[in-house]
Amino acid sequence: MTISKHPFVRFLGSLLVLFIVALLAFLFVGWPSKTPNPVYGVTFSPPYARELGLDPNHVLTVALDEIGIRRFRIPAYMSAIEAQRGQWDWTELDGIISEIGKRHGNVVLAIGEKLPRWPECWTPTWWKQLDQTDQQKELLAYEQAVVERYKNDPTVSTWQVENEPHFAYGACPTLDQTFIQEEAAFVHGLDPGRPITTTDSGELSLWTGFGPNIDELGISVYRVVRNPIIGNLNWQYWFIPPYFYEHKALLASLFGGLKNIYVSEFQMEPWSNQSI
Repeated sequence: MTISKHPFVRFLGSLLVLFIVALLAFLFVGWPSKTPNPVYGVTFSPPYARELGLDPNHVLTVALDEIGIRRFRIPAYMSAIEAQRGQWDWTELDGIISEIGKRHGNVVLAIGEKLPRWPECWTPTWWKQLDQTDQQKELLAYEQAVVERYKNDPTVSTWQVENEPHFAYGACPTLDQTFIQEEAAFVHGLDPGRPITTTDSGELSLWTGFGPNIDELGISVYRVVRNPIIGNLNWQYWFIPPYFYEHKALLASLFGGLKNIYVSEFQMEPWSNQSI
């Protein structure tokens, strides 16, 4: 008798098949619930405003005073704050947080190597020339500088450590997953009173493995994308229903210990292979 015909092995195989079928049914069968009183916000990126030919200060003023936005995610780009090693320029970031604070808004302040918007990794040229040990040392020094500067500012509600660190996208090297957990622990030690979040791909990641210092998880929802593997064709996630995200969030909360899972990016612009 071969082992593949052993009753116990067949029993385990049957259990595995049933588990997979049940999991797929849980994720893909159902009806979405409606979130009561949803709260909306935006990611504001000064470099992206400039790429579009706009004045970032004017864009922020319009967002605050004409649209009435009060919740912002602001990337604290290392390449802007410490363009020269040891020389800090807080002018733009101070101004952004001050203007939002004057209107009683709040900020999720994103720090790390990988932050929102292309090229995704926002580190200065001098940092890229260091070896990995020195890179990590300097990255923590920059994060400490940001946290210590703003941790007493009530406008900052949350720290975001890295952006989609488990999702290999952008002009980025492979991120050290162990070090990402060290970053979260480091930031928590600097400011234990604020929640710490990070983000992940809504469709292409498992939403796990972030470690005990991540309180919240933001997920990105992109329904139409362009993938270099399939050339210039649009890839549409028509087969992923809305309740997939809700049910996946339930699993991640139960088994990942996350206190809150929310949408950190919801596609409202075309995904292009070149600048728009």
